[in-house]
Amino acid sequence: MADCRAVRHFLRGEEFAVNSRYFTLGLTVLAIFVVFRFFLPLVLPFVLAYFFAKMISPVIRFLTEKWRWNRRVSAISVVVVVVAGLAAFAIYIGSMAIGQLIHLLQRFPVYEQMAGRTLENFCCQCDRLLEFGNGTSYRFVQAQTAKLYTNIGNDLLPKLYSCAAEVIRWAAKAGSGVFIFFLSAMLILLDDTFPSVHKKIRPFMSRLKKAGFAYIKAQSIIIFLIAVAISIGLFVIGNDYAILLGVGIAVFDAFPILGSGIILIPWALIEVFGGNFFEAAVLVTLFAVATFLREVMEPKLFGKELGMKPLYVLISIYVGVKLFGLGGILLGPVALTILKAVDDMVKEALG
Repeated sequence: MADCRAVRHFLRGEEFAVNSRYFTLGLTVLAIFVVFRFFLPLVLPFVLAYFFAKMISPVIRFLTEKWRWNRRVSAISVVVVVVAGLAAFAIYIGSMAIGQLIHLLQRFPVYEQMAGRTLENFCCQCDRLLEFGNGTSYRFVQAQTAKLYTNIGNDLLPKLYSCAAEVIRWAAKAGSGVFIFFLSAMLILLDDTFPSVHKKIRPFMSRLKKAGFAYIKAQSIIIFLIAVAISIGLFVIGNDYAILLGVGIAVFDAFPILGSGIILIPWALIEVFGGNFFEAAVLVTLFAVATFLREVMEPKLFGKELGMKPLYVLISIYVGVKLFGLGGILLGPVALTILKAVDDMVKEALG
């Protein structure tokens, strides 16, 4: 009888532990959603400023302790150097993009003629396949194109003007956010008592830091490999912008909703219609390689760094994108990291 009571008591304890664990995880999920959805957008510049200051504080500490620089001078110098470096990089990329755009606009009539010939050849093939009169499909496409231009002039251009106003407002808001970010970072660094994380949440912050660096490392490796693969493939087919397009498509591939397929697949179809089957095959192969690298390596690299199963990481990215848009690419794995930290803490507390 005593043994039976002991068994029942043990089972009740196990059931209570399981229920407590799931209840805590459920509350954590709800709290993460509320914080990420409503609170994080309000404090994001200040949170990023804190982590930025935390990252460059070792450099300032080195200048003040080893070189005996004044702390204020060290902080201002480091921030100015970092900002100048980022601005120089942005100006370099922007000037390169503008130069390529000008070159594209200069050669636009040539590309337009090439597209017209490709479309005409495709329409001729459709006429032969469907047994239409010669030129029937092309005349139909020309009529639809004229209507499209009319609709663009009547409907799309006013919408573009309103979108341009929205873009300007967004740029102004982003500029103010960047200004607040750097000003907050400067104020944090100039404070002699650098704000420290409370010891009770240090495990969570260390895990978040590890998650952030793991994600940046994984994305950098994947983008680099995809950029190299696409640049080599475009170089093989004789593209004049192989490196620039390779890097651009690799960065574009990081967006899960868009991906490299939205560029490479239509490009391959255009090459097929133009009779360039080798180029089309190379482009499709590049899309397959980019997809393989993204889908296989991203969960594996990220999961290996954080000690999580690749499937869970992939699910977290997918759910994050569904809930928070493009920001969910990072917020999803961060939420998974918080859940894992809470789960580990609950397990330790319950024994």
